[in-house]
Amino acid sequence: MDPNLAGRVMALYQRIDDTLNAMRVPKSERRQVEQNLMEAVAAELLVRLGGKMSEDQKGKLASLTGGGAVEPNLADVATFFRDSFSQEELLNDLAEATESVLNDFIKEMGK
Repeated sequence: MDPNLAGRVMALYQRIDDTLNAMRVPKSERRQVEQNLMEAVAAELLVRLGGKMSEDQKGKLASLTGGGAVEPNLADVATFFRDSFSQEELLNDLAEATESVLNDFIKEMGK
C-alpha cells in the first residue's frame, strides 16, 4: 500500500474528528456519522471496483448477490473480490475511496 496515501487518509480522519469536535456533535450522534461515512466508503469502493470488472465478473457477482433479491452470502462475495483483485489493488482502492468520501465530508461540513 502506498504509505503517502495511507498518511493522507489518516490525516483526513483527524480532520473529521476535529470538524465534529468544532461542531460539538454529541457522542451519541458521532456513531451515526461514522456509520454513514463507512457506508459511503463501501459504496465508493464498489463503484471503483465495478469499473475494473469485466462483464463476466459483473455477471458472476450478480449471481452471488441474487440480483439484490436476497441477502447475499458475504463470505462468498468477499472471496469473489479476493479472487478478482490483488490485495494491493483492494487496499489502494479502499484508501482512495476513503480519501474521496472523507474529503467530500470535510468540504460539506465546512460550508
